[in-house]
Amino acid sequence: MGRGNARAFSILIAVVLAAAAAGSLSSAANVYSVGDGAGWTIAANYSSWASGKTFRIGDTIAFIYNKSFHNVLEVSKADYRSCNAAAPIATHATGNDSISITRYGHRFFICGFPGHCAAGQKLDVRVPKHLSGVPPSPSSDGSQASGGGTGSSPAASAPGSVAHGEGGAESIRGFGMMIVAIVAVASVVVLH
Repeated sequence: MGRGNARAFSILIAVVLAAAAAGSLSSAANVYSVGDGAGWTIAANYSSWASGKTFRIGDTIAFIYNKSFHNVLEVSKADYRSCNAAAPIATHATGNDSISITRYGHRFFICGFPGHCAAGQKLDVRVPKHLSGVPPSPSSDGSQASGGGTGSSPAASAPGSVAHGEGGAESIRGFGMMIVAIVAVASVVVLH
C-alpha cells in the first residue's frame, strides 16, 4: 500500500468512527416534559402539544404537577374518551411521574380529579409502528397496547424535547448500508 493509499485508508477509518458515533447518538431516547413549561394542568392543550411530537419506544414522558390538585391516570381508550376515572390501568400521584414508552400504539392519560379531564387535562400518546420493524401488540380494547414503568425522576432535558434521529432499527440498517458503501469505496482505492 503506497503513501496515498495509506492516507486514504486512515481517512476512511476516521469517517467510519465518526459515522458510528453519529449513529449511536441519533437513536438516543428523549424525555418529554408533558405540557412543556405549563406542566400537567388544566390550562394546557395536550392534543396540540402531542401533535408536535414523534414518540418512540424508549422515550420517557414526564408528568410534572402539583399533587394536591392533580394526578395521572392511565386509562383505556373508552375511558379516555368519556373521561371515566373509575377503573384506571395505572395511577400516578407523586407530582413528578416518569413513564417509559415500551410499546407501539396509543397510551391514554387523564387527570382523575373531578372535572379536570372534561376541561381538557388528558393526553393521548401515540407511538407509530412504522418507525421500527417490530409489530405492535393489540390490547383488549382494540387500541394498541403500551406498557411502561413509573418513576419519580424529573425530566432529563429542558422542557419539551430534543429532535429525534431515526428509530433504532432504521438507524442500524442505515449505518450498515453506509459501512458496506465505505468498504466498497475503500476496496477500489486500495486496489488501484
